[in-house]
Amino acid sequence: MAPKAVHGQSGMRSVKAVSTGGGTSVIDTGPAALYSNPANLTVGPNDHSLEMQLFRVGAYHGGDFYQFEHIDPLFYDNETTLSNDEQKAILDDWFGGDQQTASTYLEVVPLSITHRPSDRSWAVGFGIRGRTVQTSAVNKGLFDVLLRGTGEDRTVPVDGRSRAYATVDLTGAFSYRFSSAPLSVGVSPRVIFGTAFADAALNSQATVSGDSLVHRFDYTARAAGPLSTGLFDTFNAFNDDPVDEVVGGSSGIAGIGGGLDLGATYTVRPGLLVSASITDLGRITWTQDAQTVTPVKDVFRFEGVTLDSDRIDDEYDGATGEYIEDQVDSLAHAAYEDVNRDRSSFSTGLPTTLHVNSTWDQGLVTLNGGASIGLNEDAGAVPSPAALHVGGTLHLGAFPIRAGARFFGTQAVALSGGFGLDLGFYRFDLGASITPSTSTLGSGARYAVSLSLATIRF
Repeated sequence: MAPKAVHGQSGMRSVKAVSTGGGTSVIDTGPAALYSNPANLTVGPNDHSLEMQLFRVGAYHGGDFYQFEHIDPLFYDNETTLSNDEQKAILDDWFGGDQQTASTYLEVVPLSITHRPSDRSWAVGFGIRGRTVQTSAVNKGLFDVLLRGTGEDRTVPVDGRSRAYATVDLTGAFSYRFSSAPLSVGVSPRVIFGTAFADAALNSQATVSGDSLVHRFDYTARAAGPLSTGLFDTFNAFNDDPVDEVVGGSSGIAGIGGGLDLGATYTVRPGLLVSASITDLGRITWTQDAQTVTPVKDVFRFEGVTLDSDRIDDEYDGATGEYIEDQVDSLAHAAYEDVNRDRSSFSTGLPTTLHVNSTWDQGLVTLNGGASIGLNEDAGAVPSPAALHVGGTLHLGAFPIRAGARFFGTQAVALSGGFGLDLGFYRFDLGASITPSTSTLGSGARYAVSLSLATIRF
């Protein structure tokens, strides 16, 4: 059972994308286009032949797990005691029969450069980027057992998935604008160096009957790099401090892979453009200290504890609670402690995503809209349903003001905004988005921020 990757949300793409709901205007050229649509390197006016962006950073956290209209009454409202049936109803509304996700993304681009000669129909670019992705998903089973206890006989699925990895990539880009048609195309290959990886998938069922609990389980966990040697090889859940002996582990390159972005932009008429791009085609092969862990046994069975009065008096000084805890720990040791380890390499995919956009530019105002659709389930890809975005920019001289909204995906409506400082030779950009309510036109939350410290133009 190989771990099935967890849906997350697509990367930041650019500061302007964050500011306008998640999509980029096709006239945002130069370094702003390098990681969104390489075709846009040859779109729009060619006022600057060389642009250099210094230190762009972006981060987001969110997912459809964050439904506070369900979380608050279950965990934070201490004034109202919920009945067993009320807890079950809230869990059903929160999860249904699905797993809900929570994702974190961090992206740092210390340097990106684009060059577009004034007398040529082509442009090139180069960038260095670091990314960290973490995404997890769980169904209602664990909360059902913890909140509702053993008061009702039932069998519930207890499933979950998680993936975390970090990479550094070197990206090149080439764009060409046809003279025979108002069409630009672009390609952006990259070499990817993975620095750490870990994922896991659990499929299980918990059966509650009277005072007994039976947990039938199967899981697969994989890791490479420092998360393999520093965590998987040293972590022991049965220690008093399970992470006390965890060390840094190995360092350096844990995996190597390649990626590719493709894009095309078409000018329907002056000021109206449509574009499409596919980002993150590719794979990474993880080799350094790679391992795959599976369980030796597949059942944990607890059917109560038989009290041995003599042992309690002789070995536990009459502490019945400590005796019961040790009996349960012994059962857990027998079921969960032994594992199989496969030390061979493995490969994982990138979060391939399709983006479609349209832009209407009227000088003072630029409007854009579109959708992002995940083409696989690798961590970082946009989940079903597709995420839609609409937004725009008001150009007030040197101070562009941006706003937008994002719909569907793994959150309720997320509102975005941002601004810039554009002095011609220098540009600064800042953008952010927030979900005001986790239940308006969807379910879930998204909180994001992105900053470009400086874009210098020559």
